[in-house]
Amino acid sequence: MADVVAGLAVFGAVIAVGWLLVRTRAVPADADGVLTRVCFFAATPALLVTTLSRADLTAVLSRSTAVAVVAELAAIVSAWCLHRLVLRRPTAEATIGALASGYVNAANLGIPVAVLVLGDAAAIAPILLLQLLVLTPATFTVLDAVTRRGNPSRLATLTVPLRNPLLWGVVAGTAANLGGVDLKEWGGGYPAQGLEMLGRVAVPLMMLALGMSLAGAPRPLRNPAPEEASSSRQDSPAQSARQAQEPPAAEAGSEAHAIDTAGGRPPRVEEEPAHGATSTTHCGAGRRRDLWLAVGWKLAVMPGLAVVVGLAAGLSGGQLLAPVVTAALPTAQNVFMYASRYGATKDLARDVVLLTTAGFVPVVLLAAALLH
Repeated sequence: MADVVAGLAVFGAVIAVGWLLVRTRAVPADADGVLTRVCFFAATPALLVTTLSRADLTAVLSRSTAVAVVAELAAIVSAWCLHRLVLRRPTAEATIGALASGYVNAANLGIPVAVLVLGDAAAIAPILLLQLLVLTPATFTVLDAVTRRGNPSRLATLTVPLRNPLLWGVVAGTAANLGGVDLKEWGGGYPAQGLEMLGRVAVPLMMLALGMSLAGAPRPLRNPAPEEASSSRQDSPAQSARQAQEPPAAEAGSEAHAIDTAGGRPPRVEEEPAHGATSTTHCGAGRRRDLWLAVGWKLAVMPGLAVVVGLAAGLSGGQLLAPVVTAALPTAQNVFMYASRYGATKDLARDVVLLTTAGFVPVVLLAAALLH
């Protein structure tokens, strides 16, 4: 437990450095976007390749990781039922609300937290695959259908995960592992040295980017300005697919235009709702209720589901810690990207990202204290 607290304190110090760099104007306010892109396109894929190439895949594909996958799916499905059937939200809003309640930031926060608490980033790989190959295409399909957004390039949208460098980092590392390829013996060892070097900078760059993003993050629960309700920009489906793939220019501790990256504030420019989508700025008590339900679902119900499923699967102690920590990760900024693209409850998605990013550390510490 002391090691976890000390490690989180070090992470907090690095995050604070990033925050200070922006607040003192030592770096531009949008510098977090540059660091995030470096992580997304280079450092994090390299870290995934080197980690998975030498990982024990029987441990990666274990009951513990299966519990994490089941807990995330259960959290999203149950949250969708809550938003759709109990709160009576339209399907598009219920879909975004469900993702806000269960779609975790598995890369730029999940990887460093996994390294710190679990000692191995490989444990996060199954969650990355779940989100990249199942949840993202399913989300696009549902939102395209219920908003009646004309999409002549549906194939481009649904194949976005295949253009994601994180996915190919997982694939390359797993293939090298299964094929018995020793990266240090391939190409004279120079490619392995390059990958190791890039992988080593991934975690500190992620933390710096997070701190920079927090320096300019909007306040949760603020009412959107009138001009945020519409935009003069209208992207093509192909542009939308690219946006869903690219890393964020800005975000407050999770993910933006990237599929599973972190850093930066939610984009200032928001898109006009598609035909058939409802304008979803919930005001007053109703909006706050929806927001706190989603935050509570993410930080309390989802880790609780991981505990219940894990105990049912016979896990305990350190084995149970992995899925609980994964479940406690904050909501991914991807959710804000999807909400912004389809004009569905954007303010709720933005605020859940911010609040779960601020609130997940105590949940991880509690889990570590009880299960480490």
